[in-house]
Amino acid sequence: MLERLGYLVTVKTKNFEALGAFQNRPDDFDLVIADQTMPGIKGFDMARRMLQIRHDIPIILCTGYSALADE
Repeated sequence: MLERLGYLVTVKTKNFEALGAFQNRPDDFDLVIADQTMPGIKGFDMARRMLQIRHDIPIILCTGYSALADE
């Protein structure tokens, strides 16, 4: 859907892969959308690391597991 709206989308299936891509080129990203429960590190930990690299990056974390959202 985002691509149909004209956005360039980078897709990773593991949070540690997403973090690596972000570490290599943090200025290439305008927004991060991630799942809290992807394989590897938790989404919250990934977001914290990304914010250390670039404090102004907007991050949306989502999950289908409500108990994790309360942590």
